[in-house]
Amino acid sequence: MASDEPAAQRCELRTAANVLAALDECNLEHLDVDEYRTFVLYREAVLDLRVSEGRLTAASEFTVTSQGFSYRVNDPDAETTITEFCRELVAATDSVASDH
Repeated sequence: MASDEPAAQRCELRTAANVLAALDECNLEHLDVDEYRTFVLYREAVLDLRVSEGRLTAASEFTVTSQGFSYRVNDPDAETTITEFCRELVAATDSVASDH
């Protein structure tokens, strides 16, 4: 698939959750841009997470876009990386919600 568009995926949560707490639960480094957006370092990838419903601290829907990979990654698969990230983050939001 030859495309100049970065890979992206929309993720929905069952209930609004604190995405920042879930990222911390997963021990993922992130750099918050504002209350709706953060950059995440995940498995040698830089991901742009933008909340479309809610805020980072109470999100129900967000989009994750690949911004690139470390030079050490020989054959990056952005779509698979984003899918795995979304699965891990959704599971972490469930875990964080059950802790409170």
